[in-house]
Amino acid sequence: MAAIDNITKLAQKVYYSINGDQNDDTGDDLTLFQDNFILGFNLWKDEYETEAYWNSVRVNDYILATIGNTTKYSFELLDDYRTPIFERNKYLKFVLADGTVIARFKMVDPNQRQVDDDLDRPDRATFVGRNVVLSRAPRAEEVGAKIVLDVVEYIPDLTRTDDTALDLIYSKQIAVLGVAKNQTLADLTKVSLSPSFAQKYSNELNKALNINNASNEIDDMESDNYGNIGGIW
Repeated sequence: MAAIDNITKLAQKVYYSINGDQNDDTGDDLTLFQDNFILGFNLWKDEYETEAYWNSVRVNDYILATIGNTTKYSFELLDDYRTPIFERNKYLKFVLADGTVIARFKMVDPNQRQVDDDLDRPDRATFVGRNVVLSRAPRAEEVGAKIVLDVVEYIPDLTRTDDTALDLIYSKQIAVLGVAKNQTLADLTKVSLSPSFAQKYSNELNKALNINNASNEIDDMESDNYGNIGGIW
């Protein structure tokens, strides 16, 4: 089935959910109906993809760059990738050709603050603008190693000839509810329907998030560190 046929099928589901009937447009009107749905889908998709590190677009052990000197500590992430993954046990690594990991940098969300004590100052990495920034420059013995980390790609825009995005979202139902929620909110004659779609969408989104997160690795429990307390035990 051609991409535009799959798109039209989903657009009809959204239309039916809102209006209780199918759209019977033909010719130029059908083209406009399809194009308007594509625009609405892409607007919702931009909202949806920021809700989680969706498994369908996760890339593990992505090679960001090869270390070429001991002065550069900021490396650009290509535009195809939305963000590095920031989780408790996620590290950027320096990896030799034989797979040996020679350095680890804890990934720190730029929206969070991390205060280190005077004795423990681990290597860290964060994301500023479109650059992955390290807390220190590479050392001489690390030149030639590859910089490796986990990232997520953008979900591609829906177009008349490319429906890849439909295979990357959690379900068609979440797309129907998400697009319907936004369309009814923007339509003064149907705005009263928006709270219903918003609630159904929220329920479906929570289901998707739970399934997505359950399939990822479980964070290790972190115990309190009392190593700074002296005395006789």
